[in-house]
Amino acid sequence: MLSVVLLVGWLLWAVSAWWASPRQVDVAWLDRDLAAGRVSGWDRAQGWIDDGVFLGGIAQARTDRHGATIVWTTPGGQTRAVDLGADGTGPGSRLDGYTTRLTAVRPPGVDPGGPAPVLAVAVSVLAMAVGLVWLVALVTGPPPRHGTRWFWFWLGLLPPFGLGVLAWLYAECWRPPTGRIDRHSGLLGLAWGFAVGLVLSVVTIGLRAALGGNVVPGG
Repeated sequence: MLSVVLLVGWLLWAVSAWWASPRQVDVAWLDRDLAAGRVSGWDRAQGWIDDGVFLGGIAQARTDRHGATIVWTTPGGQTRAVDLGADGTGPGSRLDGYTTRLTAVRPPGVDPGGPAPVLAVAVSVLAMAVGLVWLVALVTGPPPRHGTRWFWFWLGLLPPFGLGVLAWLYAECWRPPTGRIDRHSGLLGLAWGFAVGLVLSVVTIGLRAALGGNVVPGG
């Protein structure tokens, strides 16, 4: 039962995080959203605040009224961003033109009652809930068969996307018991955690470059 709860919680988190994570798109997306009235909030920004990403949250725009990036939210709860700094940021620039157009629609600032801020909080809460339930199960449950508790702690903590939790579910909850197994040590879990995290980060960057920021979002 616990494994099902953890799996459902992880799936809810994964879908919510994918939907709510900021998407780096081209300016055509902004044109379409403006034409269709799909801008529920916007601001200019410079960079991203990703302090909570390690714990399963999503990146937030670092708002800056002089920033070269326009970030906007949609009524469906998505956040999109386009960098217009290549053509300059002064009066008469393309960035200035879009700022004027957006200001005519609504004043700058993310709608605090809109779905995007609510989704961002929900993603963080789901991540913390799944992590806490898994950690309690790891510490208070029976000794893991395939690795020490420290092994699973590092492997569950370090790789992104909560994939270490899925690995624990498969190896310790769903995989049928076999013969004698050498349990992996905490040091090996630490090494694997860093290695898997590095590989997944590189793969994510490559997929984002190949498929675009709308398919593989992230600040």
